[in-house]
Amino acid sequence: MMSRLQNSYGTCTTHQHQLKLELPEHKPGLKLLSTWTFSNVLAGCWSPKESADDEERQALLTPSSTAPSTLTERYGLSTNILHYGVHSSVRVYARKPSSAGASKQLHVVKIFRPSSDAHVRATQRFEQSLSLAVSHPNLLQTIDVLRNEHRETCLVMDYCAGGNLSTLISTTEDHIDARQADCFFKQIMRAVTYLHDNAIAHCGLRTENILLTAHGAVKVADFGSAEWLLDEVTDMEQAENRIRLQLSSLYSPRKVRGSIPYLAPEEFSNSAAVDPRAGDIWSAGLVYMAMRCGRLLWKIPCADEDGGYNMYLRGRQTYDGYPPIEALEQTRCRNVIYAMLHPDPVRRLKASQVLRSEWVYYVKVCDAGKMGW
Repeated sequence: MMSRLQNSYGTCTTHQHQLKLELPEHKPGLKLLSTWTFSNVLAGCWSPKESADDEERQALLTPSSTAPSTLTERYGLSTNILHYGVHSSVRVYARKPSSAGASKQLHVVKIFRPSSDAHVRATQRFEQSLSLAVSHPNLLQTIDVLRNEHRETCLVMDYCAGGNLSTLISTTEDHIDARQADCFFKQIMRAVTYLHDNAIAHCGLRTENILLTAHGAVKVADFGSAEWLLDEVTDMEQAENRIRLQLSSLYSPRKVRGSIPYLAPEEFSNSAAVDPRAGDIWSAGLVYMAMRCGRLLWKIPCADEDGGYNMYLRGRQTYDGYPPIEALEQTRCRNVIYAMLHPDPVRRLKASQVLRSEWVYYVKVCDAGKMGW
């Protein structure tokens, strides 16, 4: 997303992703709402319906301090546009160093454009609340919320100097080596497990949304497509009492969300709705294969539209298997990826099961990845 990540390892027992980068001065982001639980923040700060309390909620989510109150006063000027979409833009902001010889302080700011669409506004409010509520080393958290001079809501996040996984894949000769890919993958699954355990489906996992710090820590980003499975289960009730809240069903017919090559096949079928977390597992499996193969396996998971996907389905049924997965060195690794990419969402592994698998459990995560540095 920002700059190229160098692909090299240290020689110590606990591996490191050593980067030859000139980095801006790092200052830890403000940890907001640290005394709040994940569910309390979402329940207290987000409602699917608009109300007169919007300004009050904004005040709750915005830290109170004596610091400068405008976007430019706090974070400087926009120096680069990373993404320009219909309803939002993502930009890099640079603030002049506070002392001579120091580097510029960089932040990434997602700016929501005002919209007359109630669904868009609800989605933006949910993304704002969720990005503040998450607290995990491998998730990119919003560290500040404020409005700019146009009264647009701005979510401020830490700058990830290692870029995104898509750029790393495209600039790495051949493909990312197994050890580094395994480390990144386990960090991704740690983040996904945290979300799933808290009844959140990301619904937008792809290499472009997986950012890397200068030291090789993974930061899963972009909650713009996320879904919250509101859980009204008590200790004495059964799990089938869970009520799924779909933002898309509140204001408009359900739409396919996410990047098509990473979407699960059930997204293109007329079958009954399934737990969207199963789609995250599918996407994460494809992200791992993209790291190991240096490319996407298919463009769309529809057998009658994509020969590559049809070949995968045929390979699953044969003794020889599907060549790209069969090329993975470890049998345990192959078995997990096949299980994550099962065409039947009900039969896919859960995120916690992936972490506990004999393959992923023994993958060593670098210190930066454990701590989110």
